[in-house]
Amino acid sequence: MPYSLETWKHFQIPDHIFLSTDADGLLKISVQTIYSNAEIYFQGAHVTSFQQHGRAPLLFMSASGRMSRGHMLHGGIPLCFPWFGNRPGEELSHGFVRLHPWNLIMTKVNEEEEVELLFEFPEKLLSQFGWLPLEVHYKVIVGASLKLELSVKNRTEESFSYEECFHTYFSVGDIEQTMIQGLQGLYYLDKTEDLILKLENQEKIPIRGEINRIYLDSRDPIQIHDYAHGRIIHIKKNFSRSTVLWNPWIEKATSIPDFAPDDFKQMICVESGNIGQFSKKLSPGESSLIYVELSTSSD
Repeated sequence: MPYSLETWKHFQIPDHIFLSTDADGLLKISVQTIYSNAEIYFQGAHVTSFQQHGRAPLLFMSASGRMSRGHMLHGGIPLCFPWFGNRPGEELSHGFVRLHPWNLIMTKVNEEEEVELLFEFPEKLLSQFGWLPLEVHYKVIVGASLKLELSVKNRTEESFSYEECFHTYFSVGDIEQTMIQGLQGLYYLDKTEDLILKLENQEKIPIRGEINRIYLDSRDPIQIHDYAHGRIIHIKKNFSRSTVLWNPWIEKATSIPDFAPDDFKQMICVESGNIGQFSKKLSPGESSLIYVELSTSSD
């Protein structure tokens, strides 16, 4: 289906949903509610902004980046599917759905005056990349919080396994005045030390250098204490058993093409998903989903 403004404009809702194109001709959706505003690109069904009225933006976007065709922008919420990180035999990191346009199949304003959008990843693209013809849907609900739900259904006669992750970049006022809570007592794989298994002993985790960790069996809510902005960012999730904590810090940030030199100071990735030993397996006819809700409150 063509990704032109004319093709999709019937999904607009006056005062709530407006479609437009950016400088690169990519189609995006602007959402307005009585609580907040948001922006979502068709490419990757990529949420690039969410901001509650009167509060600082929730999501970080790289200062020098642009959303060009076929490339992921570092910021917002890229979707990692059907694998996370590097996969043997594959050139792409984090899967392919983040680099291709999704179909928008529903928009509405619900009884709570939230705006709901439902996306579907084109089945022909799954086949193009050698994957089974699955049903992959992504629901985004914009209101007082940002709610995300990725669902997968196996309509084939074969079982298959996959990984999934909301690669969420959160905006913080100062990374050195930021602490992460909700991971104490969990084991994690430290990717900065060749995936050594460690135990998290800290109730509140400070960020003082490069951090790249995969927390195992992480199911509970997580809080980001953004002291520079005087707020707490809340991450609630269901059907997720992995949490990735990442900041590239000074040296690694210089190797990211669309990062400005100081961008690492204003971001922290706290990623909810199911990866590695917690990847999902679906039998024929089986369905699965992952749900995340993001919000803020005063600290």
